[in-house]
Amino acid sequence: MIVRKLIDSKFNQLSASERRIAKVITERYPVSALGGVEDIAKRAEVSPPTVTRFAKRLGFDRFNDFQRAIRSEVQDSESSPLALFDRYHRSGSGSGLLADLAASVSRLEDDPAGSAIAQAVDIIAASRGRIYCVGGRWSSVAAQYLAFQLATMRGEVHALTPQASGLWVDRLCDVKRSDVMVLYDFRRYQDEMFAVADIVRGRGAKIVLVTDLDLSPICELAEVTLPVAVATTSPLDTLAPAIAATDAILAALVDIYKSQSSARMKLLEEVRRKTGAGANLDPLR
Repeated sequence: MIVRKLIDSKFNQLSASERRIAKVITERYPVSALGGVEDIAKRAEVSPPTVTRFAKRLGFDRFNDFQRAIRSEVQDSESSPLALFDRYHRSGSGSGLLADLAASVSRLEDDPAGSAIAQAVDIIAASRGRIYCVGGRWSSVAAQYLAFQLATMRGEVHALTPQASGLWVDRLCDVKRSDVMVLYDFRRYQDEMFAVADIVRGRGAKIVLVTDLDLSPICELAEVTLPVAVATTSPLDTLAPAIAATDAILAALVDIYKSQSSARMKLLEEVRRKTGAGANLDPLR
């Protein structure tokens, strides 16, 4: 990878603080290079301006340009679904899939994913507005899962599903500064999702992005970027780590909302009882 080689070639020219940044970034490259400036500075035990100077020392005008270069080279080297299938059939089987998934989920406790989960919880919990849950053609499954669970704890949770109706785009006109959008965007990234994020950010709302390790371009607009693994020993990408990260966010919010969520759940049960909604879901009844 070009940027990684650039860091290695410049390493001896860096200051002691900049070398700490280089070590943090190359430790789990490329994902370790794509957090926020503050996050990288904290992990390297340096100041945020030092991280900016590090990028300039490598020849980039801004730290965002440094990260954009990494995303571009990773995306360029990414295989298409057809190529993944071809490679899979040439190389063998998907044995060890469950162990692979377990390892991916366990890494969610480490940075940058671990700190991103904590930041996502803080942003969602602090919001007094609506929570929008959005995903693309494939990732909308995760968005709907978040909305379904979160709606049992607080009101004004909206799942915007592109497949269901063209009306979901109209809902973007209702977004306010007090709102939060949790957006799932995985390879191959959709221009439509970037446009949605751009509109939402323009209206002042915060964006929590859940994406793959290569990082969606939306990370430039997001308040928090939560990277999760999607690749497995199978040629099919997985949502399992993304759902696990979502469950971690939900579990933390349960503790934060406490009495609020308890009161809402009681109200939901009463409404369902009176309307009969979900009354026949138990096959034994």
